[in-house]
Amino acid sequence: WISAHKHSDGWEGGFPSYNSVSSLPAEGEKQVIVLSKVLADEVNIGYHLKKWLILCRVNGEVPANMRELVRLISKAGSKKHLEFRLHPINEEDFNEQAICLDMEECKQAEDRILKQHMIASWCSDDVIPAEIDVTSAKTMVSTLKCTSDKPKTAA
Repeated sequence: WISAHKHSDGWEGGFPSYNSVSSLPAEGEKQVIVLSKVLADEVNIGYHLKKWLILCRVNGEVPANMRELVRLISKAGSKKHLEFRLHPINEEDFNEQAICLDMEECKQAEDRILKQHMIASWCSDDVIPAEIDVTSAKTMVSTLKCTSDKPKTAA
């Protein structure tokens, strides 16, 4: 479902640079997160035609990079819905679109989607945050269990 890609100055390998898809300048570790395609399944009917959209927010929070996206998805395990806000390339100030999925349906559909599309893992190991055990993060569902089972530490 989620993979990290290094961006170059051009569209080499099909992945654009940050500056070619956003009118805003890149800052530090910030990455462009692009929805290239929705993997068709009954859990996401109606969204399968959405593609090449830039992710703005997940459940109201802005992910700075792929690692932060995985963190936001992982901490959403107790929520009823998983909401993604996206916009077309270079249209960050208007034309926002939403994808809203039922979290329980997503959990139940994960194995089916991964098998149907011959995908080994829901995200690549290099984007799993340090606080999540890589060995138990091969499925989104296991990651949700890992983060919700951990005791909360005081900030």
